[in-house]
Amino acid sequence: MIVLADTSFLIAAVDKSDNNHLKAADYLKKNNILTYVIPLATVQEVCSLIGLNISKEVEILFLKEILKSFHIELIENKDIERAADILERYAALEIGFTDAVFIAVSERLKINNILTFDRKNFSKISPAGFKKFNILIE
Repeated sequence: MIVLADTSFLIAAVDKSDNNHLKAADYLKKNNILTYVIPLATVQEVCSLIGLNISKEVEILFLKEILKSFHIELIENKDIERAADILERYAALEIGFTDAVFIAVSERLKINNILTFDRKNFSKISPAGFKKFNILIE
């Protein structure tokens, strides 16, 4: 199974003070045979948040670790174009560019299995080609 991981999940996996840290870390340990995909915009956002809120050392460690277990999906021009459409369509949710690109990449790759702790927003979004996202973690 191929799974996309978003910012909220990755931050929880890294930040031991995050309320969802144990859930995220446990999920990764128990599901190490899955193929994990992270859009490049998500990597950039996670690195920025880790660098600002935790430390540069943890940011570097995060980058080294994700290359071992995750596929980094580059963003295409059509993903950015689709992200603009998504931002317009879901303006009331106040999602940002990174989440919109995450959705666009999931649509392009035809993947609706995601890891997120942002149920508030992702449970309300209908990605093209699917009725809803399949959120794999509680």
